[in-house]
Amino acid sequence: MRVYNKNMPIASMPPAELVTTTERYQKMIAHLKGQAAIAIDTESNSLFAYQERVCLIQLSSKTQDFLLDPFAFDDLSALGELIADETIEKLLHAGDYDISTLKRDYGFVFNNVFDTMLAASALGETNLGLGTLLEKYFGIVLTKKFQRANWGERPLKQEMLAYAQADSHFLIKLRDYLVPRLEAIGWLDLLHEDANAMAKNMPPMRAHGEDVWRVKGSRDLNASEMSLLEALNHTREMLAEKRNRPPFKIFGDTAMVAITLAMPQSLTQLSQLKVLSPHQVKRFGSVIVNTVLRWQENPGKLYRPAYHRIAEDQFERLESLMDLRKNIGHQEGMPSNLILAREMVEKIAKVDPDNMASLEEVMSDYPLRFERYGKQILDLLERIRR
Repeated sequence: MRVYNKNMPIASMPPAELVTTTERYQKMIAHLKGQAAIAIDTESNSLFAYQERVCLIQLSSKTQDFLLDPFAFDDLSALGELIADETIEKLLHAGDYDISTLKRDYGFVFNNVFDTMLAASALGETNLGLGTLLEKYFGIVLTKKFQRANWGERPLKQEMLAYAQADSHFLIKLRDYLVPRLEAIGWLDLLHEDANAMAKNMPPMRAHGEDVWRVKGSRDLNASEMSLLEALNHTREMLAEKRNRPPFKIFGDTAMVAITLAMPQSLTQLSQLKVLSPHQVKRFGSVIVNTVLRWQENPGKLYRPAYHRIAEDQFERLESLMDLRKNIGHQEGMPSNLILAREMVEKIAKVDPDNMASLEEVMSDYPLRFERYGKQILDLLERIRR
């Protein structure tokens, strides 16, 4: 694939190696083990499957790009060992999604991580997309043609493979551009701390499951209507799982809420709602109407669970800590989330440490932040207690 500036082609990526055999996999691992840094990206099929999975893993060194087809292997533990290796820097861009999906599918542990999106944010960039940064810094323009492609299909088209290659190919170049600028403002080690804390604390992506409370529009329904919506949502989940499709591709939330409110008792009534296409009515109409009729035989009520609200004193600490990080960020010319991650602020507010030793324990994933801001944080907590 060629990448372009506004007027002419400026570069061609070298051919990537598609890794689908044990021999190629072993050669890839051997090559990557000798690198100081490797770039990683993934492609998944969330728009095309009931349970998404990682469908392609892109890995790049300074000299070579690999496109690993995980469908071709039963065991990726050698790659997992490489990703966990603390001597090799792993480069990602907005890596939280990639990390969470790789944890879910393969149980990978990430060490020595650098996130180019976090780095760009620390340098004052507000538009943090990879394509935007590559165009701004290097004049490289990437196609967006396959952002919503079905990465679960096989064989993958050559154009799709080239698109995927670009997402890891330029990360080392981008990192090399950003690092001296981060060093100049004294934030390189802090960015490493951020990326590694994110990688450590990012939970595996949850597998898809039924959750009627996530249906858009459910908050406007009463308990009786919620009971019917739950039945319709279950029907949609069963249809989606059987066809291996995301539930929204069976029928959308808006349509499901409208059906709940109208309670159609025939295909004619369902069609008159005009919230489903004729094809959807033909394919799913009978099972939808039958769901409504079964519910009407034994209607129930479903009440929204009472979510735990944090205590007033904890909320006060949280608000004060959020103000503190905002003020420090303003003083240092940094986004507040880079001063202290929100997850860290929430943890401090909940634990309410009353001495430096206990605060250091709470901030164990952020030792540089503790050294830099610990006293200000503890002084604030002590003022709140008075």
